[in-house]
Amino acid sequence: MQLRPYQVDLIDNARDALRQHRRILLVAPTGAGKTAITVYMMQQAAARGMKSCFIVHQNELLMQTSRALWKQKLEHGLIASGKGRPGLPTQVASVQTLINRLGDYKDWNLIIIDEAHRSAARTYREVISAYPNARVIGLTATPQRTDGKGLADMFDCMVEGPNIQQLIKSGYLCDYEIYAPKIDFDISQVKTVAGDYAKGELETAMDKPTITGDAVQHYLSLANNKRCVVMCVTVNHAKHVAEQYQAAGIAAECMDGTMSTKQREDMLTRFKDGKTKILTAVQLLIEGVDVPGIEVVQWLRPTQSVIVWMQGNGRGFRPFEGKDRLIILDHVGNVMRHGMPDQLRNWTLEGRAKRTRKSSSDESDIGIQTCPKCRHVFLYGVSSCPKCGTEVELKERKIEQVDGSLEKLDRSIEVIQQRKEQGRARSLVELVELGKRRNMANPAAWAVNVYAARLGRKPTGEDYAQARRAAA
Repeated sequence: MQLRPYQVDLIDNARDALRQHRRILLVAPTGAGKTAITVYMMQQAAARGMKSCFIVHQNELLMQTSRALWKQKLEHGLIASGKGRPGLPTQVASVQTLINRLGDYKDWNLIIIDEAHRSAARTYREVISAYPNARVIGLTATPQRTDGKGLADMFDCMVEGPNIQQLIKSGYLCDYEIYAPKIDFDISQVKTVAGDYAKGELETAMDKPTITGDAVQHYLSLANNKRCVVMCVTVNHAKHVAEQYQAAGIAAECMDGTMSTKQREDMLTRFKDGKTKILTAVQLLIEGVDVPGIEVVQWLRPTQSVIVWMQGNGRGFRPFEGKDRLIILDHVGNVMRHGMPDQLRNWTLEGRAKRTRKSSSDESDIGIQTCPKCRHVFLYGVSSCPKCGTEVELKERKIEQVDGSLEKLDRSIEVIQQRKEQGRARSLVELVELGKRRNMANPAAWAVNVYAARLGRKPTGEDYAQARRAAA
């Protein structure tokens, strides 16, 4: 299989780390292709006569990985309810089923754990303890638990891949815009449980027709007709949000864990095809769902967890035909709590230090501003809104020390320069040439998406043919 250059580097670095450690954690953003990395590693293990197991926590992830393995013609078994081929050396396992079948599988050489920020749970610990001789590789975009605690007791070292900024610049992820429209809510009295807001109290504060009505109107004004996932507090909240979208004449559905796999797959198909414009959910769309067609992520769920914030936004960063950028509608101040999604973060296995809970309007601590006119969110360092041009207070840009070198958290100046350069490229051919100068992975596809979006239509076959000729 053809791997991207950074995937090859990540695998090489993982191989080096495994020469010194038994349990390692691979870190790469959502959309970086961790499934491809998994398939390659399991292929290599099989070719060397080694037994390997990939462990997931959702049935959708189980089937997604299985399809990827079959595509590479790697025979494997599934450890899941109603399934089982224990004699095969390559397995994909649901952790909930595996924990009850540990005696059927012996002496794995390699265990790979998906969404490894969950690996501190009892089930994963029992699995790892049952195979003391196995090498263990965890995969995650966010290497800490949802309550902010670290994973040092689970893994010996961390191997990091490229960050979100690098993948956006290379064209492997799409760019984004954040808006923080004001809505009237108060969560000052909501308690904290296990590192995040108590769901029952949060539902009472957020599940109100006036709040949802404002959110629907902002979707219509900022992202009308785009495919949007809405992050909600509870299943009841998600159902009520879907109902208000439907009442506004917008095709909306609510996805919840009581549905069968077939029902969820059919719902995602309608969403991918554009028949459904709005999908509301609680946790199902935070992790594991691979839907590149997501154009908007709307937040009606305040969270104290940077993991929830980054994983949820990560659903929308995958490129897709006709999609030039992701739009994030943050109605609840999560960007004020956790910063921009592509902000450089100094991840460690020790987790983050405890911090006091801040007001959702406190922008100063993380160096971001919100335009008072269009509600576009951007980082310090400019005197006017990068989106609408409204004059704003010029504030000092923040700089953070990362791995011994100075890295600017503020990308707004660079974004303005890039957009001006992009605006000067008027024709499809000029856009392809710009993509090539930026060393994008697929400059033709990027140029077609930008060009078609300018014209307000979907890309055509002739667009792609012209772009491929220009890129050759």
